[in-house]
Amino acid sequence: MADESPGAAPGVTPRPFRGAVPALMFSQGVSVAGTQVTALALPTLAILLLDAGPLAASLVFALEYGIQGLTGPFAGVLVDRVASRRRLLIAVDAVQLLLIATVPLAHAAGALTLAQLCAVAAVSGALGGVSAIAVPTVVADFVPRGGLVAVNAKLAGARSVGQIAGPGLAAALVQAVGASAAMVADAVSYGLSALAMSLLRLRRDEERERSAARPGIAESLREGIDVLRDQPLLARLAVAAAALNLGGAGLGGLFAYFAYQVVDLGPGELGLTQGVYSIAAVTAVSTGKRVIRRVGLTRVVPVFGPLAAGALFLIPLASFGAALPVLIAYQLVFGFCATVWGVSWVTLQQQLSPTRQLGRVLGLSRSVGQLVVPVGALLGGALAGAVGTTGALAVFASIALAGTLTVVATRPRPVLPGASGA
Repeated sequence: MADESPGAAPGVTPRPFRGAVPALMFSQGVSVAGTQVTALALPTLAILLLDAGPLAASLVFALEYGIQGLTGPFAGVLVDRVASRRRLLIAVDAVQLLLIATVPLAHAAGALTLAQLCAVAAVSGALGGVSAIAVPTVVADFVPRGGLVAVNAKLAGARSVGQIAGPGLAAALVQAVGASAAMVADAVSYGLSALAMSLLRLRRDEERERSAARPGIAESLREGIDVLRDQPLLARLAVAAAALNLGGAGLGGLFAYFAYQVVDLGPGELGLTQGVYSIAAVTAVSTGKRVIRRVGLTRVVPVFGPLAAGALFLIPLASFGAALPVLIAYQLVFGFCATVWGVSWVTLQQQLSPTRQLGRVLGLSRSVGQLVVPVGALLGGALAGAVGTTGALAVFASIALAGTLTVVATRPRPVLPGASGA
């Protein structure tokens, strides 16, 4: 891979950006935790307050991911065009705050409708996609290549903390104050995230001005596609991520049913397996830098992707006996390998993409991965009805493994942006 920026020690974040890492970590952690509240509150309001049926409830879930997938490439164009990505993140957080706040306000006025919940889910999903693309581009702007793994691991750790704390916080708030009032916590989390980003101070010359001569949207998207074409490894990684998401969405939609109805686990045992996943993910964050350094960045992806996908087969295997230990093993292997793989994937995208086109590469790659999530979730139930729950789980695990093996089957030599002329 490429060397560090001049004057930067290997693996060390340069001093101008080092103070920004805690602000980014706080922003990521608090917003992820708040998002968990809305993730529980929206379907709760749809089902319990507005009497939504299964299809309508599924629509609220599908809209968030579907809209992210549809708008991802255009969000990438926006991220590449703005003069200040930091200000873009602040603006997105501010709009998210106002958007989420409309739900408790409408509920208090007795005017809440299912259409509003669907609109909030869709717009919030699109804005979340912009943030997810902008954050790695901000990191790539200011961190030398040798420091990317460390910073990406720290941000992944902050998101993991939010994902661990968020569900418990969401359940407690919804139980204590009701679903609509609980969403105030998510609005506040976006306010805190915006505040953290506003306190971020970077050197004036590091707020890069984008080129005044901007191509049209179609040409901008074509430039991003050209990068993926010139970097086959990035294209294969996008396919692998989409396969993991599709398989994971199908498995995730059936996991609780499988645990309760097929292998007779109780809520406490199911919660234990999910807690093990969190421990594995945090362990991966804390050790990922050492693992990637020892194995090598381009070797981690073809090894840890199939390992994560292979662990999914442990779920249907649990139906043959010793369900709890087998599912704990699944969560341990998948949580660790998927987290290390995710950090490596983002780092490779940052290293192999020209900085001016990174947003479009991220947007195009995420688009496919996000679009398959609602597809997998909706297909899970239908497939389980046709071949049984255990059979459906095996099918989705096979899809995930087949996708990740595309990176192993052909490992093209990555071409650095400077060498490819991008």
